[in-house]
Amino acid sequence: MTRERIAADRPRYSGQTIYRGLVPADRVPHLTADPRVRLWFGPDQHCVCYPVSSGRQISFGATVSSSHWREESWTAPGDHAELAAAYTGWHPDVTRLIAAADAVGRWALHDRDSLGRLSTGRVTVIGDAAHPMLPFQAQGANQAIEDAVVLASCLAGPGPDGLGAALRRYERIRLPRTTRIQQQSRANATTFHLADGAEQRRRDASAQATSGLDRHEWLFGYDAEQAATSSRS
Repeated sequence: MTRERIAADRPRYSGQTIYRGLVPADRVPHLTADPRVRLWFGPDQHCVCYPVSSGRQISFGATVSSSHWREESWTAPGDHAELAAAYTGWHPDVTRLIAAADAVGRWALHDRDSLGRLSTGRVTVIGDAAHPMLPFQAQGANQAIEDAVVLASCLAGPGPDGLGAALRRYERIRLPRTTRIQQQSRANATTFHLADGAEQRRRDASAQATSGLDRHEWLFGYDAEQAATSSRS
């Protein structure tokens, strides 16, 4: 494993599992009239859904706390009845969405601590090998793409100092950003799952006051190519 060249660490189980499923859009018309990402927060768990396949399907992820399910698999089936039971009493939009799924998969959610470096010698890491993160910022795949863009730019013109300098530049560009996102994803495992009370009400008020993309400019407005180019100056 390439990461072992960088750090001798192990996956950290978050205490959360996630059920994922796809539902034909015509089964959940209450979620398709206004296509958008929807989130429902609750004590110890949350649910998110969004349209995919040009609106033909709704993809959803529903977290459930678990002390025993730790299977690291991309194909493990989930128990639909157990998922439905875990969301008993939630908003009807959630329970109707879960009921409309024919089948669900289940993943144990792991991450790892942030690294202090991404490269050693002629070896570097990108994507999940560099910064495996919980899906609570929906940024895992995107950060791998950004890594690839920046690394390609650095390798395209390593300069007189060669490969080592190119990899160090890649690391300097990417580490601050990926570390911030990785740690925020982990923090959201707490923020999304607050028990009902004062903290929960403050979270909801803050989210309502700052809704929209404006507060996420740092995340979604990032230009990986520009970051790589500007680092040369």
